[in-house]
Amino acid sequence: MKKIFMLTSMLIVQFVLIAGSKITGIVVDEDGDSRLPGASVMLANDKGKTIKSVATDDMGKFEIANVENGTYLLHVTFIGYEPQSISLTNLDDDVNVGTVKLTHKLSVLDEVVVEGDAVINKVDRQIILPTSAQRRASTNGVSLLQHLQIPSLAINPIDKSIKTNFGSDVQLRINGVEATIGEVVALRQRDVLRVEYHENPGLRYGNAAAVVDFIVKRSETGGNVTADLMNGAKPLGAGDYNVSARYNRNKSALGAVLSWERRDLEWIRENYESFVYPNGILENEEMGNPTRLKYDNMNLSISYNYADGKNMLNIAFRDIYNNTPNSFYDRNSVLYQEDNVYDIVDKQASKSHIPSLDMYYQRNMGEGQNLYLDIVGTYLKSSNNRRYSMSETGIEPASVITSEVDGSKYSIIGEAIYECQLLSGTLTVGAKHNHSQMDNVYDGDINSKVKMNMDETYMFAEYKSRVKRLDYMVGIGAMRTGYEQGNASQEKYIIRPTLTLSYNITNGFSLKYNAYMSGYSPSLSDLSDVSQKMDAYQVRRGNPGLHSVTFYTNNLSASWRSRYVNAELSGRYSYDDKPIMEETSFDGNKFVRTFANQRGFHRINLQATVQVFPFKDYVQVRLTPFFNRYISNGTDYTHTYSNWGFRGSIMAMYKNWGMMIDMNTSYCELWGETISRGEKLHSIAIGYNTEKWSIQAMLMNPFTKRYEQGVENLSHLAPYKQIAYSDDFKRMVMLNVSFNLDFGKQRGTSGKRINNSDTDTGILSGSK
Repeated sequence: MKKIFMLTSMLIVQFVLIAGSKITGIVVDEDGDSRLPGASVMLANDKGKTIKSVATDDMGKFEIANVENGTYLLHVTFIGYEPQSISLTNLDDDVNVGTVKLTHKLSVLDEVVVEGDAVINKVDRQIILPTSAQRRASTNGVSLLQHLQIPSLAINPIDKSIKTNFGSDVQLRINGVEATIGEVVALRQRDVLRVEYHENPGLRYGNAAAVVDFIVKRSETGGNVTADLMNGAKPLGAGDYNVSARYNRNKSALGAVLSWERRDLEWIRENYESFVYPNGILENEEMGNPTRLKYDNMNLSISYNYADGKNMLNIAFRDIYNNTPNSFYDRNSVLYQEDNVYDIVDKQASKSHIPSLDMYYQRNMGEGQNLYLDIVGTYLKSSNNRRYSMSETGIEPASVITSEVDGSKYSIIGEAIYECQLLSGTLTVGAKHNHSQMDNVYDGDINSKVKMNMDETYMFAEYKSRVKRLDYMVGIGAMRTGYEQGNASQEKYIIRPTLTLSYNITNGFSLKYNAYMSGYSPSLSDLSDVSQKMDAYQVRRGNPGLHSVTFYTNNLSASWRSRYVNAELSGRYSYDDKPIMEETSFDGNKFVRTFANQRGFHRINLQATVQVFPFKDYVQVRLTPFFNRYISNGTDYTHTYSNWGFRGSIMAMYKNWGMMIDMNTSYCELWGETISRGEKLHSIAIGYNTEKWSIQAMLMNPFTKRYEQGVENLSHLAPYKQIAYSDDFKRMVMLNVSFNLDFGKQRGTSGKRINNSDTDTGILSGSK
């Protein structure tokens, strides 16, 4: 028996020696909140020869068994991430290398790398990696975003505005800090490492419909001066100019960005309206003459940044100046009313000056913990003057309306966010408070003073993690809104839960679902108790009795990606409970237009996007048909409206040359009783880029007969239809020139993660 036991023991020891050691571990991304399934793990000997190779499972785990004693190098790679190597010296037993964190690539990816997948899907965002071809064809940050062809985004080539395909505004950020369109234009395309697109932002981003975050690489010491200048060649009255400068020394950096947008064009307005009086109907037909539109909008930002790896301090002074001597709503027209003919002159001018100081601090507390603090103080000075006259030709005006409004507003916004990376996911908690004081003085036909205090407090907690192929993010928030005006005051509490699920069926096919409940407050202008005459028949009136609104949203999307074809189908249903929408009534001899909390509003939005890449990234074709359905339930009205349309583009890139053909049908929306009809746009652009300079020519609307926008009101008491069109936007030729001057070695600054601003003047306008 003793010999048998000894023989058995020797056999077991020999088997263990033959079996060798085992290497295990987990591969995650740099945030630690998303595991990376399908990552490649290779074991090489001390001569560099690969001995074994495995891939991580659905949970990002890997295991390499039966490894003989020796010295090895463990290589971990994943597309879009920097590779990492781990040295295993004198391996003679099982070893767990623990959690291996891979960081996103910080270098420009060439076409070979992108052949895998230029898009990395995460539960809370998409990470898009620009190729060298896309960079060469782009002139700035907005141009790069156009070339990335993100399916859910629509970019207006005239004003560079960025919206979702559902028509909602997109929040822009640079390295996590909220940015203006001018700051994005000032970006050098070669500095953009990646673009992170949050299609369903969580509680962290408040009410944003979508977020685009440009992650910009850090430079060495030194600096640069850049400029992006665009002006109309036909006509000359449109221009957008952006100049920026940055200087870095040791751990500090100084930066400045100046943007100037100007327009000096002509519009013609047509207005058809009906007024249903108790004893009959009055019909007005108004035919416009060419009327000037002129404005100058300037935005200046000067910032100081200090970063030492664990701490970051950013102090920014911003100054916004807007001057509009001739507004978009100005009219110089002839009114036909039964057998009477009148001359209509409606002029409105406005100015606003908004200086603000933003102080931001970020602390890396180690072990995956970060703290972000931000406080912003803003002073807003504004003025708005209007004169409306209606007269028979050669006769004194039968009706004259004048108004002069001077406003001032002070606000302070404070926000704090704490992030903690856990083994199973990431926990984020935060709080934000906004306090504002408004004082507006109305003169002219009315004399009134409006003083109002408004507070909004918001707190939230959010957690994101992964279970096998399912990524999930859950959150809960609470918002309190309140205001005081004279002896009137009110407050409301809104609970804001959110849920996001993302399931990767295969490497190229994924499903995503997002649902959340949120709310919004009425604007300060709508809350005022002021009545403003609009014309001889109508009055615009504020409503201090407005309450905050709760709304519910559900989003579902399916996407499939392959080497030559990408496809995405998405749908959204949202419901606003007691939304703030318009209401028209007859009081005395005037039609009163105001806003009130109505019954409800439903939206159904569907879209499909197909992208084809017949020649790698050198040629891209995109087609996006869409369908929108709106149901507006007011207290005494119900309106429905459907809008079909499509967006399409063809983009070609070769070496330093780039060309884009873009076409969009009109995007129309119903809100309350008003249908807003957007413009139809098509353009052809061709450009040449180098490292130091670029030039691009763009032809806007080369095939259109008339560039126009329109509004239609469905009120049963006072319906109207307005059309505004301009020949200046027909076959408009725009030239864009940019240059970059570097000096010294480059060192970038750390990007702040939160930013707040306040630009609501609170002025009630009487314009039509």
